[in-house]
Amino acid sequence: MAKRKAPAEKRPEMRPVSRGERREQIRNDLEKLFLHEGFRDLTMNAIAKRVKCSHRSLYEIAPSKEEIFLVILNRWLERIRHLGWQGALAHSDPVERIEAFLKPGVTETREASASFVEDVRFYLPAKQMLARHQEERMKFLEDVVAAGIKHGSFRKLHSYLVAEVLLSAVTRIDEFDFQSRAGLSFSEAFEELYELLLHGLLKN
Repeated sequence: MAKRKAPAEKRPEMRPVSRGERREQIRNDLEKLFLHEGFRDLTMNAIAKRVKCSHRSLYEIAPSKEEIFLVILNRWLERIRHLGWQGALAHSDPVERIEAFLKPGVTETREASASFVEDVRFYLPAKQMLARHQEERMKFLEDVVAAGIKHGSFRKLHSYLVAEVLLSAVTRIDEFDFQSRAGLSFSEAFEELYELLLHGLLKN
């Protein structure tokens, strides 16, 4: 008697990718590309090839590679701020709030290469965007420090001065010659700075 053939297994049907999902994937891939290589040495042809998308898809984001870079940079910076605010709101202790607020500034910049940092520094609109981002973060930090002083968790220092000192240090870290001289990456420099801010220089 002939053996019955087992019924063929049904392959799971692949759900078609929506236009919105594809657009988001392109932006994710652009972010990775720019963080690793910057944008100045890339042509639109090279970008389309590396991201595996059409020129039309790129032009739907912005009309030039410089403006595409700004769109992606703004998206990246907004995510850092949003994650910081979310983290801070999850804590009531002032030290934990600051740590949670500053953490994305380290974790989200680990992929930032020297080329990316240099391109941001030399392209004025990008440099101005980064400066506004840091000012927004420092204003929030000032409010957290002021609340911590009022709560008695921090020494009675001037909260605006603390935020300004940190902002000045961040601005210096953004400069490529500092990173090369210090032998630190973008995120490593931020991590050291935040450790200094939160725990000081002297051993307990």
